[in-house]
Amino acid sequence: MPTKKELINTLSFFLNKSPEEIAFYGGTFTAIPLEKQKELIALVRKFYPDTPIRISTRPDELDYENLKFLKQNNVKTVEIGIQSMFDDVLSTANRGHSRKDNLNAVNLLKEFGFEISAHLMIGLLNDNITKDLLSMQELLNLGVKLFRIHPTIIFKNTELEKLYLEGKYNPLSLDEAVNIASEMLLLIYQYKAKVIRLGYFVPENQKNQIVAGPYHPSFGDMTKSKAMNKIITRLNIKKVKYPKKFESWFNSYDNKQLEIEKYLSESNEIFFDNLSLKEASKRSFRRELLD
Repeated sequence: MPTKKELINTLSFFLNKSPEEIAFYGGTFTAIPLEKQKELIALVRKFYPDTPIRISTRPDELDYENLKFLKQNNVKTVEIGIQSMFDDVLSTANRGHSRKDNLNAVNLLKEFGFEISAHLMIGLLNDNITKDLLSMQELLNLGVKLFRIHPTIIFKNTELEKLYLEGKYNPLSLDEAVNIASEMLLLIYQYKAKVIRLGYFVPENQKNQIVAGPYHPSFGDMTKSKAMNKIITRLNIKKVKYPKKFESWFNSYDNKQLEIEKYLSESNEIFFDNLSLKEASKRSFRRELLD
């Protein structure tokens, strides 16, 4: 977490701007002492009294009094590192929290009316595509509308690297990771939920720390393109209409070769023949993967 001086310098830099949101992200905000949380929030309120705040934390680091304070101080979104809804996956990943903790966290955040963002990982030990999709399905059923999906990457000097070198862990290939994440997207689109991050960002100066795993700087674009490809090929779509902001989904990777009619639309919606994205995703999703 930033020091008071660092935060003041950052906020001062943006004084003449109008940020949509301020985030305490990348750590476990609710695990730091409450008085420190109050100090940091107070500084934000001093500079931007009406700007919503986003924090990230762990499912097992939430309690009623802490959330009451955050709700009263304009914290809008709470991102929680759920990773999986299966205890065997969480245990072997040494997450330190359980499925029960995940459920308690989501229900408590819902009680206070926070917007919830859930982080999920694919390719962990004991994980598989069915567990990934069931985890997503359960969270969607609970009303979660925002997600981050990260494929498991092996970094140097970690326990996972040791398991990998001992032949006890095999990471997903890039194709496998894109396939799983794209099926998760087809499930998400059925609920009109959103993925705010696909793939793991690795700074340029840290890429030499990657040992193995499905890392790609364009993992998100690859996954979205794959999801569109699955809809088109599984439903034998002849025509697609989409706004310009989604053009890359239909004109990159294997989708460049698709023999379909493509039209730019002034609408914000995507249509596959006469099907909405929600309906097309529902029809093309492989529900047998949930069994």
